[in-house]
Amino acid sequence: MRYRAIIFRVCVRAFFLLAAVFLLWIAASSNSFAQPQPGDVFREFTFNYGKSKATHFAELDPNCPRKSQPDFAMAKMAHMAPRPITLDLDKAVRAELSVEYWGGHIGTSNQKFRVNDHEWIDLPQPEGTPSDPRCYHRTLLGNNAAPIPLAHLRQGANVVRFTAGPQIKYSFNWGFYWIYDFTIRVYYDPSRPHPTGRISSPQPDATIGDKPVIAAEASSPNGPVKRVDFIGLCDDFDWGGSGRFGQWQYQTEHGVMTHHIGVATSAPFQVVWQNERVPEQSQPIQIAAKITDASGMSCVTPAVGNLRLRREGRSVRMYRPSDVPEKFAARAGGKASCKIVVNDDLANARAARMVLSTWSASTDDDSVHELRLNGQRLANRFGAFHNYSFDALEVPLTLLRKGENDVTIFSEFDGHALEINWPGPVLLVEFGEK
Repeated sequence: MRYRAIIFRVCVRAFFLLAAVFLLWIAASSNSFAQPQPGDVFREFTFNYGKSKATHFAELDPNCPRKSQPDFAMAKMAHMAPRPITLDLDKAVRAELSVEYWGGHIGTSNQKFRVNDHEWIDLPQPEGTPSDPRCYHRTLLGNNAAPIPLAHLRQGANVVRFTAGPQIKYSFNWGFYWIYDFTIRVYYDPSRPHPTGRISSPQPDATIGDKPVIAAEASSPNGPVKRVDFIGLCDDFDWGGSGRFGQWQYQTEHGVMTHHIGVATSAPFQVVWQNERVPEQSQPIQIAAKITDASGMSCVTPAVGNLRLRREGRSVRMYRPSDVPEKFAARAGGKASCKIVVNDDLANARAARMVLSTWSASTDDDSVHELRLNGQRLANRFGAFHNYSFDALEVPLTLLRKGENDVTIFSEFDGHALEINWPGPVLLVEFGEK
């Protein structure tokens, strides 16, 4: 009995140790996609704020063997180049980096950054991949965060560097990716003068329909309010590339928030939410506003919660993908596919579209570079060439099936592959009386 008691105590301790490790892992994972919370006071410092979507810089594995090839362009490419950024740390309490990047050549490892030559910090990777996220195509656009120790930062001038490593899978000896932009978000003690406000419409516990008016009250002791960005916590297509469908929905383009409820730049601070294609929700919606004044200081209002989406005579349902493969890409006669299961009767379906995030879904010639649904071409050369694109493709109802639907990409292009980013395509189907 004594030995059984000892074994029991050892097992209990092991269980709690494993549970603690698991909870720490969960906390670390969720921290990669942290959000400013109501009551936070912060300022965002973006390297190339507001630049063209095409603006980017690249990082190459410094040990890339292709660098040794004669006249190879990569041999001339600077790696870990200094990226200067000026910060205000007066009364700072914490900081984080938010990044906009294309994951680059499949399997590229060691995607990291550091500030002022301190320790390297991992860039956020998407959640929910069945295996290593670096083995999936991905484009993350600002809806993420990697904590930076305040000890790594300096008042005034700072230098940020990025790096890359070799391909860990599907290698063709070319570890490489693009950074479109990065933002360092510095949080401050609330004693610093900052904007304040609240959501004035809708009220908590309200029912909203299509195209509701979303409004806020906003002011600042620092001067005029420059912009009010409205964001919603709801289930929708993953616009930010985090791998999550249920989240605060937005992305950024060079630090500017987009693909969200909307933005107001003057009083009265209100927008009409173009939510006709937001799917039905299993949980209540929350709405908040990020208020930014002319000095650059920001805050997030308390969220208005328990909002119910209810439409008259119509509904929109989102069907998520399954069996999304690693290296979801096609070129030079190749193809790849996933499934989308529609588990509802389509008799009352009256419109459908496929929404997906792609990279290089077009070509610079007339090659076939196509997406098929159930064996039929849905689109050809439909996105951007050598850049990311968010594509909403109208789907003829005759192509839809109840049950399993096959989504395939095929390309004869010898150049860059057509890539579908994680978490893959979704189908949005509108139902109602025809």
